[in-house]
Amino acid sequence: MANRYNSINSSDEDENILININTSQDSTGYNLHEDLKEKDKKQKEFEIISKDNKLDRKFFQRFYIIIKILFSVPTIPVALVIFIFGLAVGQTYVSQFTGVLLSNVYGSFTTGDRPLFVSSIIKGFIFIGLSALFDSSIKFIVSILSWRWRKILCLAIQDQYFKNNVYYKIIAFNDKVDNPDQRITSDIDQFTSLLGTIISQCITAPMVVIYYTYLTLKSMDWYAPVIVYAYFFLGYFVNKLVMSPMVSINFFQDKLEGDFRYLHQRIRNFAEAIALQNLSKDSQSEQELVEEEKAKKHFQTLLENKRKVIFWQYGLNTASDLFTYLSPCVNYLIIAIPLFFMGTVESIPAASVTIQSYNCIMLASGFSQYINVSSSVSDLAGYISRISTMIEVCNGLESNKKVDDLSNGKEPLVHENEKIGEMTINQNSDSVHLKELSYFTPKGSLLYSNISVLIERGKDLLIMGPSGSGKSSLVKIINGLWPFFTGSIDKPSNEHLFLLPQLPYLIFGSLEEQILYPYSKSQRRIPEQDLWNLFKLLDIQYLLLREKSIKDSNQVNDMTHNWLNQLSPGEQQLISILRLIYHKPIFALLDESTSSVPQYIEKNIYNLLKSFSITAISIGHRMSLIPLHSNLLTFDEDKNWKVEAINK
Repeated sequence: MANRYNSINSSDEDENILININTSQDSTGYNLHEDLKEKDKKQKEFEIISKDNKLDRKFFQRFYIIIKILFSVPTIPVALVIFIFGLAVGQTYVSQFTGVLLSNVYGSFTTGDRPLFVSSIIKGFIFIGLSALFDSSIKFIVSILSWRWRKILCLAIQDQYFKNNVYYKIIAFNDKVDNPDQRITSDIDQFTSLLGTIISQCITAPMVVIYYTYLTLKSMDWYAPVIVYAYFFLGYFVNKLVMSPMVSINFFQDKLEGDFRYLHQRIRNFAEAIALQNLSKDSQSEQELVEEEKAKKHFQTLLENKRKVIFWQYGLNTASDLFTYLSPCVNYLIIAIPLFFMGTVESIPAASVTIQSYNCIMLASGFSQYINVSSSVSDLAGYISRISTMIEVCNGLESNKKVDDLSNGKEPLVHENEKIGEMTINQNSDSVHLKELSYFTPKGSLLYSNISVLIERGKDLLIMGPSGSGKSSLVKIINGLWPFFTGSIDKPSNEHLFLLPQLPYLIFGSLEEQILYPYSKSQRRIPEQDLWNLFKLLDIQYLLLREKSIKDSNQVNDMTHNWLNQLSPGEQQLISILRLIYHKPIFALLDESTSSVPQYIEKNIYNLLKSFSITAISIGHRMSLIPLHSNLLTFDEDKNWKVEAINK
C-alpha cells in the first residue's frame, strides 16, 4: 500500500464526545470564586428554563402532542373517561339528597318527630353510602386510566428511544434533554397519575357546578350563583398569578433531583475505583472526598431551589385554602341577602337555611375543585415540558434531523455549510474503503481531512496516535455511529462489522447471554458444550464453573447477576473478545479492546481472529501490536496522518 503523508493547517482543538454527567468541574478544595461561578451557572440555567417553560401557546402545543399519544388507541381511554363521567353524574345526583336529609334531621330535632329522624338516618346511610361508593369507583377508574396511559406513553417513547441509536445520540449530540432515564421512568409515572386526577376533577367539577347552579337558582334567586361565580373567578386569577412562576421552578427542581440521583449512581458504579484512588491520599488528611464535596454542593443547590418551591407552594396553598375555607361565610352572606339587605323576607325557616346552605356549599365545592386543578397544573406543566422535549428530540434524532436543530441554542453541533459524506453499504463487500474522508467532532471542529485508506479482508490495520487525537472518532465514523464527515465510505453492512470499546459492556444475565449480546436467549441459544469450547479458547472456562456454583447456591437472578462487579477488567475484555469470535464478523473494530490483558494473551487473541478470518481494525498504543497487523495508520498532534505497510 502506498505511503501518504498529509499536512493539515488547523487548530489543535480536539473535542471528544462529552457525556452529560451534570456534575460541577471545580477543584477539590473549597474555593469562593468557583462556588460563585457555580451559582451563577445554575442561575443562568434556571433563567433559560424559565424562558422555555411557561403556560403559553407552546405549552398547549406540547400538551396536545402528548394527548395524541395517550389517545392513539382511543377506545379504552374514551370508554374509561365516559365511565368516569357516568359515575360523576350519579354521584352528583345522589349528593343532593344529603341536603334534604340534613334538613329533615334538623326538623326532627325541633319538632321531636322520631319517625322522621329514623327514616332520615336510614336514608342517610343509603345515599351517603352510595356517594362514597361512587367516589371510590371514580378513584379506581382514574388509577386504571393512569396505569394505561403510563403504559402507552412509556412504550411510545421507548420505541423511539431504542431506534437508530437514539439512546446514544440523545446523550452524545444533544443538550436539551438531561437525565432521559428520569423522564422515561419517574416523570411519566407522576405525569400520568396527576393527569388522571386532574381529568377526574375536570369531569366531576362541571357536573357539580351545573347541577348546583340550577338548584341554587331554584331555591334562592339569581344573585346566589352570580356571587359564588364571582368569588371563585377572583380565586382563579389570584391562583394563576402565583402559579405561573412555579412551572419553571418545578421543572428546575425535577432536573436537579435527576442530576443528584445520577451523581450518586455514578458513585455506586465506580465505588471500587473511587475507594482505590482515595487510598493514595495523605492518611493524615481530613479533607472530604471529592465526590462528597460535589454531592454536598449539588445538594445545596437542590435544597435552595426546593426552598423556593416550598415558599411558592405555600403561597399557592394559602390562596387556594383561603378561598375554600371562606366559602361557608360567603354562603351564609348569600342566604342573608333577602333577609338583612333586601328585606324581601321577614325570616327563613331552619330547613330552608340547611338546604340553601348545602346547595351553595356544593356549588362552591365544584369551583374549589377547579382551584385545586390550578394548583396541580404547575406540576403538570413541568412534566409536560420535560416529556414533550424528550419526544421532540427522540423524533428528530430517530429521523436523522439535522443535529444542531436539536441543540439548546448554545453552540452549533455541525458546520451549516458542510456537506454530509456518502456512506455506501455493499452487502457482498470484503473491504472498507475511505475516500477523501474528512471528519469532525459533534461541535464542528475538524479532526483530520482527506484520508484515503483501503482496508482489505485479511489485511489488519492498526491505528496509532496521541490520546485524544481522534482515533476513536474515526472508528465511530466507519461504524456509522457518527454522521459528521465528508468524502465517502464504502463498507459491508454493520452485520459484518463488530465494534468492541475499551470499556466492555456486560449486561445483567448469564455468561451465555454475554456472548449472545446484542441478541437474547429468546432469539438464539448456545449449546452447553459449544459454550465450554468457546471459553476454552482463551482459557477462561473456570468462569463457567464459577457461574454454575453461583446458580447452585441460588444467589443469582437476572437483575443481580452483575459480572461487572465480579470480573477483573482483563476478564471483562476477554468476554467481549469471545462475543466477537462467536458472531464471526468480517471486520472487528477494536478500540483498545485488549489493553487490560497481558501481551502474550493479546497475541493469542489476534492469532485467533486470523484463524476465524476476522480482519482487525485496531486502535492501540502498545508497540507489541505492530507485528500483529499488516498496515499502520498513524496520527500526530499537528493533524497529520500517514498510512504505511508493516514490514514483518
